Amino acid sequence: MRRAQLLKLLLSVVILLITLAVVEYKIGWYSLLTSWQGFSAETLAMLAILSLSSNALRAWRIKISFELPASRYPRMFYLSTNHNLLNNLLPMRTGEVAFPVLIKRYFGIGLMSSSSHLLLYRLLDLVALLSVAGVLALWQLNAMAAVGLALVTVAALLLFDRGKRVVIWLLGRFSNQKLQQLAQTFAVLPTRGGHFSAIVIVTYAVWLTKLLAFLGVVLQLSQLTLVQAVSSVAVADLSSILPIHGVAGSGTFEAAFVLAGKFYAIDTTALLKVAVQLHLFLLLMSFVAFGLGWLVAKVFYREGVLPAEAE
Repeated sequence: MRRAQLLKLLLSVVILLITLAVVEYKIGWYSLLTSWQGFSAETLAMLAILSLSSNALRAWRIKISFELPASRYPRMFYLSTNHNLLNNLLPMRTGEVAFPVLIKRYFGIGLMSSSSHLLLYRLLDLVALLSVAGVLALWQLNAMAAVGLALVTVAALLLFDRGKRVVIWLLGRFSNQKLQQLAQTFAVLPTRGGHFSAIVIVTYAVWLTKLLAFLGVVLQLSQLTLVQAVSSVAVADLSSILPIHGVAGSGTFEAAFVLAGKFYAIDTTALLKVAVQLHLFLLLMSFVAFGLGWLVAKVFYREGVLPAEAE
């Protein structure tokens, strides 16, 4: 392991230990964990179903974008839950590497093609998260502003294909063979028509179910309003793009949630408490989804791998 990688790992562990100590000092882990007793079994089941539905929809997005046979969906679900768990556990989005590796193993899809699709997913995820959270937050304050944001989002999605064409044109100006190959890969990426529309619709379904599950946790465990909860949840989720995290995203997730809540002058300790509880829910559901994905893949596994693409 390189010295820089070792230092980052040590820093991640230090951030985790600091987070654990701060939570114990400010709140107390026993008090924090026992507060979940206020949830009814029905509420917990509903939140779990929403969270698992988000994972199931991510797998369906893979099926749609690569036009894979529905009979292979169990493998897609396992791949999606595996990828999601690694992303939540590993720092600096290094879990993203699992996606092209796993999709090549299970479906024979080339690394460049799968990576370009993953890039499309992440761009659409960002648009969906910001627009859904923005519309929900603005609707409480100004319905016209919420409608305006929705229209701007639609316009941005309609420009996706034009943006891709610009990127392809820029790549085409270089004589490098790899860049030329990348341009060819982008050229076949679905960014318009019914194919693209289906990917967009499923992406929004992914984020609606995920945000509803997260908001259910936050609103049940705190006195935050819907606007405050949406803002804090969105900023906390965006913290995953930061270059440094504690182990399993600890520290930065909570700090982002608290920072967003402080905009509304909410007590820091109260924000920290719900941030940690939401993070625990996220990690727990990641493990549950992974276990379910593994089980589904085992029970419904079918022999055979699709022909490999030429890179």
